[in-house]
Amino acid sequence: MTKVFIAVVLSTICSYGQFRPNSIGVVYLTGETNDAYQLTISFPVYALEKSNLNSFWENQTNKNLDFHGEITLFDKSGELVTIGQKVNFGVELWCENDGALQYRSTWATSIEKKKFKRKIKGVSEIQNIACFIIINKTTLKIERPDFEVSSDIKLEGDYDNDGLVDSIVRTYYDDAENCSGQPVNHLGINLQIGTKYFGLRCCGP
Repeated sequence: MTKVFIAVVLSTICSYGQFRPNSIGVVYLTGETNDAYQLTISFPVYALEKSNLNSFWENQTNKNLDFHGEITLFDKSGELVTIGQKVNFGVELWCENDGALQYRSTWATSIEKKKFKRKIKGVSEIQNIACFIIINKTTLKIERPDFEVSSDIKLEGDYDNDGLVDSIVRTYYDDAENCSGQPVNHLGINLQIGTKYFGLRCCGP
C-alpha cells in the first residue's frame, strides 16, 4: 500500500491561518490520573497550508508552531471538549522506510476529566488512539470518508454531531516486517477523511 507522509511543517508565526480550514488529526491516550487524561495529539501533512509546507521542505529549519485558536476533541457522538489556548506544536521525524522520511506535528498535554462531556478510552489495537481533534474549524462541510476502501474501521468521528461520519481510523495488513510499536504485528493504521488517507504507523523496511 502506498505510504503517505504524515508531516506537519511548522513556522514560528502565531496564526491559526497556517492550518487549513477544518484540519483533523488524532488523539492518543498516553496515560491518566484520577483527575486528568494525558494526551498526545498528532496532525498529518494535509493540515498545513501549502506555503508553510513548501517552506519546510526547502530548508527544514522551522521546528515549532505557536497556535492560538479553538481546539475541539470529538468522537462518534460529537464534541468531547473544546479549549481555547496558545499551543506550541513541535515537529518530529517519526518514520523512515521505503516511503522516505516522514514527519508529523505533535502536542503533548493534560486535560482535566471534568471538562469532558464523556469519558474517553484508548483503542489498544490502534496504539491507544482515543478520539479525533479539529482545529481552525469553519462552517465549510467536510468531505465524507469513502467507505468503499475503508472496510476495517476501528474508530469514527462526527465533529458537528449531525449523524454523519466525518473521519475514520481504519487498519490494513502490511506485507512488510512488523510495524513499529505495540502491539507487535503487521497491522497498518490510517486516518481517512474523504478519499484521502494518512498513515499513522511506521511499517516497512
